[in-house]
Amino acid sequence: MATVAHSRFEERPAAASDSGLLVTSLVGSLVYAIVFMNAADFRGDTGEEFSVHWQIYFRLLICAVCGGMGILLISKSYRAFLTFPGFLITLLIAWIGVTLPFSVDRSYSMAAYISLGAVTMLIPAAMQILGGYRYLLVVAAGLMTFLVGSWIAYLVFPEIGVFKEQITRTEVLERMGGLGHPNELGLYSAFTTVLFAVLGYGRRLSWLIVIPAMLLGLVTLVACFSRTSMGITVVGLLVVYRKELFTQQTVLAALMLAILVIPPVFVVAGTGGFDWVIGDSLEKLSKSGSADELTTATGRTEIWAYAIGRIAEQPLHGYGYMTARFVMEKYSYHCHNIVLNMCLNTGVIGGMGLLAMAVYFVYAIYHDPRYEIDGLVAVILAGGLIDGMLFAAVPSASILIWFSALLWRQLDMQFDPPQPESL
Repeated sequence: MATVAHSRFEERPAAASDSGLLVTSLVGSLVYAIVFMNAADFRGDTGEEFSVHWQIYFRLLICAVCGGMGILLISKSYRAFLTFPGFLITLLIAWIGVTLPFSVDRSYSMAAYISLGAVTMLIPAAMQILGGYRYLLVVAAGLMTFLVGSWIAYLVFPEIGVFKEQITRTEVLERMGGLGHPNELGLYSAFTTVLFAVLGYGRRLSWLIVIPAMLLGLVTLVACFSRTSMGITVVGLLVVYRKELFTQQTVLAALMLAILVIPPVFVVAGTGGFDWVIGDSLEKLSKSGSADELTTATGRTEIWAYAIGRIAEQPLHGYGYMTARFVMEKYSYHCHNIVLNMCLNTGVIGGMGLLAMAVYFVYAIYHDPRYEIDGLVAVILAGGLIDGMLFAAVPSASILIWFSALLWRQLDMQFDPPQPESL
């Protein structure tokens, strides 16, 4: 596996001079803004109709500053985009650019594309300047701010923080949305819970901070009622603590338990003894009270079939970057799968590029485990199977984490807290 060679001096935060401290502070502030400000919505639920407003201009400004900073720091980052696996980012973004002329909304795709490129340019330089520990600490601060802000919006400004979802023709379900859609809040809660578990692992951060942060993430998961986020949080935590959980003793114990439990379960199930329990449980987990909602993956099977049909109509170049919201207008505005979403937006070639990144992650998690990022990647990989949680019109936490994790091993990032310099 190709890596980019960097000195130990480059991996530590540049704090040797006032200018170095200024650059470190600015880069850290931009990473924080990408995570928090690019996702926060202070206007509340204004419907699905797209409109340009002050928040969009503000997010675009953040992306513009990221791009400018990325250009100034290009000497630190350009090699990362020319070697594997960072080269996959280069190929994907280049292909997205090729598909722009075929977009059903060129101005929208162009703005989203420029934002993606601007933020991407900053990421490798920011990772090296801040160092692995501080970089993840800044991301954690942005995630926590989003959750705290969401609770303030939910409790104090319900016109912003309460999301009303039409379940049936007559029934409306109120969920906690906070500063975003409940599903986005759920994803941020999953990231927060897993990342603070990482920071507490090996005592990188005091448990007096870690435990309250993880509890806040878990409580928020319940409040926003994002079932996908609940599931992927469990997946992320399992990946973080896999060495402790999946020892030879625990695997043997689980196997023995399965041998003892499974036969009687099948016997009872064969007599129909569990039918009412299963049906009742599915109805309680569903939003509408119907078990069919879950057995069809909340209608996703129909969405996937429709998305595949639309992809087949324009398999080469798709419909334009981030235009799924227009093409899938009648089907939840996206394909509910990150690869299908990319195929719809940029054609099969773009989808294959994203799939190559996913395959690399699966390989790397197994062959070169890095617990500090593997759990976060697992959250996106697991959630991406049934939701379109990765790319957005303006890059925020998901894209930042995805690209950062892709570059993590390549840049040989260290996760130890920086030590004070000896005099």
